[in-house]
Amino acid sequence: MAAIAAEITQNAGTARTVVAVDGQPGTDLEHVAEGLVAAFRQQGVKAMHAAASSTDVDALRAEIVDPFRTIGTDAGVLVLTGTRLLAGAVRPLWRWSMWVERDPDLHVADDDAYAAYLQHDDPKAHASAVLDVSDPEHPRRNWNDAC
Repeated sequence: MAAIAAEITQNAGTARTVVAVDGQPGTDLEHVAEGLVAAFRQQGVKAMHAAASSTDVDALRAEIVDPFRTIGTDAGVLVLTGTRLLAGAVRPLWRWSMWVERDPDLHVADDDAYAAYLQHDDPKAHASAVLDVSDPEHPRRNWNDAC
């Protein structure tokens, strides 16, 4: 998590940066966010976690993104967790994003809406990073190379 926090700091900065964390059903996004927040804090970066209650772009902007970016002038990072945060309509709100998976071969057949999200928005391909949590105590970066 320290390496990912350092990458975010280097590539996206810490000037009121919002990081979106989405993932497969059954992944503990809260645990991932807590680990990322702790890694930022160890690096001296103010960080906090929030859970998205909606995926409506206007609601997310009005209720979470704009207030975080405009209230206060201190540097800081907000790690936002939720389902469908890597959908095409909301992706532009984030400076950096992560897809969390516990099984790279998992296909969600029992939830047609979620399967449509995966097929239409391809969140894994659009994430800044992919994190494999098949061993939750030892998450590892999946570089997801196509070559």
